[in-house]
Amino acid sequence: MADIVSKHQVTLKLWVNKERNKVFFAKAEKDFVDVLISFLTLPLGTIVRLANKESNMDLVEFGSLSSLYKSVENLDNECLCTDTCKEMLLRPRNSLEAYCRNMKLNIDDTEPTKYLVCNDLVNCRHYYPVLLSTFRNKRCSCGNTLGKPISPESQCSNVFDGFVKSNATFMITDDLKVLSDSLNTILSVLMSSGLENASLLTEMTVSITKTQVIHLLKSCLLSKTTLTDTFLVEKPYLERFNKIKLAPLDLNTNGSGKINIKIMQRKSNGKILFAQGKEDFANFLFSFLTFPLGAVVQLMECCSSIGSVDALYKSIVDLDEDYWTTKETKHKVVHPVIAPQFKLTNQLLPICDAPIPEYFCFTKDVYDERDCQRKLISWFLTSERTRRKRRTETCEGMKFVDPISESGKGEGFAKGPTMYMATDDLVVTPMSSDSLLSLLNRTNILVRDLEEKEVSIGVKEGISILQASLSSTSALTAGLSHLLTKIKEEN
Repeated sequence: MADIVSKHQVTLKLWVNKERNKVFFAKAEKDFVDVLISFLTLPLGTIVRLANKESNMDLVEFGSLSSLYKSVENLDNECLCTDTCKEMLLRPRNSLEAYCRNMKLNIDDTEPTKYLVCNDLVNCRHYYPVLLSTFRNKRCSCGNTLGKPISPESQCSNVFDGFVKSNATFMITDDLKVLSDSLNTILSVLMSSGLENASLLTEMTVSITKTQVIHLLKSCLLSKTTLTDTFLVEKPYLERFNKIKLAPLDLNTNGSGKINIKIMQRKSNGKILFAQGKEDFANFLFSFLTFPLGAVVQLMECCSSIGSVDALYKSIVDLDEDYWTTKETKHKVVHPVIAPQFKLTNQLLPICDAPIPEYFCFTKDVYDERDCQRKLISWFLTSERTRRKRRTETCEGMKFVDPISESGKGEGFAKGPTMYMATDDLVVTPMSSDSLLSLLNRTNILVRDLEEKEVSIGVKEGISILQASLSSTSALTAGLSHLLTKIKEEN
């Protein structure tokens, strides 16, 4: 029984300041450090979902992203371009899922990527290209469902063992800085903390389960004393950083697209009640849920204002390559990308996506004399086009079905032409007289207190709104504050 339990637990050694009841640092091995690194690979939509799971801590509202996520849940499927769009936004994939899959404490419950081909592959395999999907309920060009599972051959399907080497040990600070376990490091931490009497430190060992990892994730979103709040304080007070510090942006946005919207701003307090825009505005907001956390922190130059996340990311950037399984692994973590097929073709914000893999479909068949037809006995994906050895074998090129757009252009999740409304906390709904009257009644705001203005969202404004959405429930007001100042001056 003990062996079974140990497979789902990780041991962590804490050094605690007894006087302050505060974690001074933790000594960790690969399994725990892999967990911390995996946080940076998670898409924001996944983090919202996990933050709503039960743990030793209450449910966490993740800025305006929680309300954005809920609005997608409540959105009618008729407002979306395909039947898979909602699934993609509510359960976005991790571009580094292969690295997280075999972790001892992997908390991401997103279904692993699976490949599907035509149910009538025995006939469709002869036509180029053979269609391939990673989502259910897609159609082949022949009309049949793409529902037949197919897997990459062994040499295409690499097995990854997390992120850092198994023989390494690390020091973790209370705000989740990951440091090498060395004499220089401990002396540096002691000196910077001002702790003169090491006898104030006491050692304790904790066993961590998946439930506690979810607690840890929630804490790191809101607290700069994450280890203390997770392991020492029964009901921690977690400050919500609504007074956000927006990153200084120096971006060359020449030639970048703009999204034109109308905002309804309150004259009395300058806050935005809601913004109205076309489907490109809705797509801009929806796409937040697909962005990996690490990519967002990198985009904001470690000024995300999210709990301990900035400190964690900075330390991962500085962690020597010798501690990583490979140099490529570190590069992928430090420069995370959106999962394949999740990026919109006209995406405003400069976050890259993983390339769509190129596969060929290898099949082998036999003739069934009893049924008088050919039947497949082998089929798999290969990254190299192999030469046919027998007449019963084929190896044809493949094309991925676009899950976002029926046209195959991946233009957006939201269907147009439609006007959409987004409240200050990013609740997105189709614009209608009913939705507007409902909002006015719910907020008890007088019409004469509102003023309409037209603004354009470029890259700078887009990043500002994204940053505000991470920690504030007034994402539009905070993100567009530099434009709202001008509006106030006009009155």
